[in-house]
Amino acid sequence: MGGRTETSRALRLRVPADFGRTAAAAVLVGAAYYLGARLGLSLSLVERNVTPLWPPSGIALAAFLILGRRMWPGVALAALAVNLPISTGLVPALLTALGNTLAPLVAAIVLERIGFRRQLDRLRDALAIVFLGALASMTISATIGATTLTTSKGTDGLAAAWAVWWTGDAMGVLAVAPFLLCIPLFWELEPWPAARWLEAAVILALMIVLASWTTRIDVPLMFLVLPLLGWASWRLQLRGAAPAALTASLIATWSATRNLGPFEGKSLTEKMLTLQAFNVTVALTSFFLAALVTERIGFARALMAAAADLEVRVKDRTAELEATSDRLRRETDQRQETQQQLTREEARTRREHQIAETLQRSLLPNRMPEIPGLVVAARYVPATADLHVGGDWYDVIQLRAGLIGLVIGDVAGHGLQAAAAMTQLRMAVRAYAIHDPSPVVVMSGLHELARELPMAEMVTLLYVLYDPDTGTVRIANAGHPPALLIDDGSTQYLDGGLAPPLGVLAHWDYAEATHRLPPGATLLLYTDGLVEKRTLSIQDGLDRLLAEAQGAEWPDLDALCDHLLSTLAETGKVADDIALIALRPLALAGTPLSLDVPAEARMLFQVRHALRRWLRESGVNAQDAGEIAIACGEACSNVVRHAYGASPGDMHVEARLVDGSVELTVRDDGQWRRPADRGGGLGLTLIHGLSDSVDIDSDVEGTTIFMRRHVAVGDEK
Repeated sequence: MGGRTETSRALRLRVPADFGRTAAAAVLVGAAYYLGARLGLSLSLVERNVTPLWPPSGIALAAFLILGRRMWPGVALAALAVNLPISTGLVPALLTALGNTLAPLVAAIVLERIGFRRQLDRLRDALAIVFLGALASMTISATIGATTLTTSKGTDGLAAAWAVWWTGDAMGVLAVAPFLLCIPLFWELEPWPAARWLEAAVILALMIVLASWTTRIDVPLMFLVLPLLGWASWRLQLRGAAPAALTASLIATWSATRNLGPFEGKSLTEKMLTLQAFNVTVALTSFFLAALVTERIGFARALMAAAADLEVRVKDRTAELEATSDRLRRETDQRQETQQQLTREEARTRREHQIAETLQRSLLPNRMPEIPGLVVAARYVPATADLHVGGDWYDVIQLRAGLIGLVIGDVAGHGLQAAAAMTQLRMAVRAYAIHDPSPVVVMSGLHELARELPMAEMVTLLYVLYDPDTGTVRIANAGHPPALLIDDGSTQYLDGGLAPPLGVLAHWDYAEATHRLPPGATLLLYTDGLVEKRTLSIQDGLDRLLAEAQGAEWPDLDALCDHLLSTLAETGKVADDIALIALRPLALAGTPLSLDVPAEARMLFQVRHALRRWLRESGVNAQDAGEIAIACGEACSNVVRHAYGASPGDMHVEARLVDGSVELTVRDDGQWRRPADRGGGLGLTLIHGLSDSVDIDSDVEGTTIFMRRHVAVGDEK
């Protein structure tokens, strides 16, 4: 039972180890032992020294458990003093005293070894004192005492003497030891209030009255004390159950020795059976109930203490959780505010990205121009990392005299500023190239512009001027990756014409390099996003591009561009923009010329230029070639003016060299307007004058003009 701490229990009636106090305690124990023995002998049933209740065994066990095993001299001397007068000699008395001392000492040692608690507040403690302290250990004293008694007096009946001796010692332990063990509990545990003392006195008084009455009448009603013992065990635990059980046992034993009530006229065996059955029942009932109730009360108190502790911990934890919740609420509010700011910033960034992307894509060519005799393909892949749009761009510019300008550039950085700078440079390149297409002139003008513009980023640019008549390219490179020439014979990077990026230096004298671009070869321009990776050097990227480009023949430029992007560009997110453009002049000689172009005035010069080139490469002399080009130009002009009106349309031009004659066909899909009477028709007259024969076929599906002229090929006049 709770009430005092373990420290207070440790300060129980342990006597200090000095000799004087130990001796005094041993004398007191011996005196108590002797008085208990005299009481027990007064209740003897066999001879004068075999009694059914031997209080000294319980006194000795209690002394060993409370005061320590140093009390054995007092127990031994008192046992000798008790047995000497009733024994036949000194030796039997010594042997009997030895058994009386050894039995409770062994019982105390065994109980201490198993962790016995003298408070008897656990069911295991009640079982231990009954079976180990009383029934098992007392066999030692019974065996030694009964054997000594029968041997010294030369009598029979060892079994009967052993049984009475054993039960007497065992009942002494069961009845007296718990009573003595409960005495220290009155100051070790919480004190009883006055009402509890009154209840204990009432229970003890009722026990005396009821036990005295049931042991004096002939009717066997001794069991009526059991409910009273249950009351004492339930309400008072060991401090009430032990005195009540001792009282009932003493009264029943006294009645048995006086042959009263249920014991009247019974034999010794019948008396012993009845008495010991009653005493054992009383002991087991009181101690087991008391231990069980005490244990349950201890559990209840422990549970209440745990509940109280849990309540405190819950309160503390609740307070911590509330504080944490407040902190999390504040952090959540801060995060929401931060998230709102990030959302606004992200929305602004997205708007800037969309504006930059829209601006960039609107300034890139929607489709490559259709240039007769040339194939052009291009690709643009914007960066996907961090929603960045860069300043990569390209352009194809059709210039006078059939020249073609190719430009590709990269404004370092991303976002709206890079796209705006790219826009200005693209317009400037077109303006400078139209004014003077020379690479040196264009680069010089762009350099001055870059110095004047508020550009925080570096600009690289590669400008190429292609002349279809001579099959040459003139290159100026301002810090850009070199152009790649892909030919059947060799694939190489074109060097020369190198310069720093635009606007980096205050002044720079630009130069250009000239290279041959034969028919069927491919010129590839690209930005660094195609060859530069975070994990690779740019030289490794250039080597990879060279290997992929020369690995196979690519008759289709679109297939070539797609292949390079799929093998060289990063999968998933693209860290930098990629732009590339490919130009390939077609080989015209030896095959018919076939052109499909928009029926627009701007295409007339391109058609005439392609036709002149085909005629020249086919070996037609210059005079015939010039007149045929004039006749074709007039036919195409009629298509532009009369076939479609304001609606868009296409025209097909085809030229063949057959048996020394050039057969020229111009076809459209429109409906020619009827010529007005304003003196027109000079174009057809000119066509007839420049051709050997002219056939015009016009129907609902369109108009076809077929012209034939004999020409001189090679040295033929």
